[in-house]
Amino acid sequence: MFSFQYGKLYTSFYISVIFIVFGFATNIKAQHSHYNEQLKKQIALFHQTKNYQSFKKLGATFKQLADEQKNDWLAYYYAGTCYALCALESPKDEIDHLCQQAENFVKTADSLSKNNSEILVLKSMIFAARILVNPQTRAHKYGAQSLKYANEAIRLDSENPRAYLLKAQNVLNTPKTLGGGKEKAKIIFEKALEKEKSQKTSSALHPHWGKRQIEEGLENTK
Repeated sequence: MFSFQYGKLYTSFYISVIFIVFGFATNIKAQHSHYNEQLKKQIALFHQTKNYQSFKKLGATFKQLADEQKNDWLAYYYAGTCYALCALESPKDEIDHLCQQAENFVKTADSLSKNNSEILVLKSMIFAARILVNPQTRAHKYGAQSLKYANEAIRLDSENPRAYLLKAQNVLNTPKTLGGGKEKAKIIFEKALEKEKSQKTSSALHPHWGKRQIEEGLENTK
């Protein structure tokens, strides 16, 4: 009699555990699905955004998504990219603060996805933005850092158009006497555009921006 009751209790407990685990897994799946839907929606807005104030607001939205799904590098990457793009268009007295915010997101993204070409592109972009505070005193130091990360991004993924974009921008803003200039930059911008046309991404959520910036860069080489 005791064994029979014990068996019933054990079976009931086992079934309860199965339902709890199943319910937990279902809830996690629903949360992840919601996160992906929201991320996709914000990425669509990212591609439509052009002014720095809008990038700043969008960066805050990506931060909220990152806080929701702490183990995915993409939301941190997009938040950092928004703040970096915002810094590139902002008044000089706001640039360093925006770059610091972008760097905070980069650190987390980097910890979640090591040796990632896209994250290296973002690092390159942040250093490029820091130059704008005072080009005369910062160009040498931060320009070298920006170029270093752009080259590392290309080394990790030679098909990444954004890596070539950042390298081209760096060369464009480097004096001809120091190995830069429009002619050399144009060749790299053209390669960036070629890579952009043939790029393949892991999913619709992964970075695939840059065409507009590459075309603008080409215009600046004329």
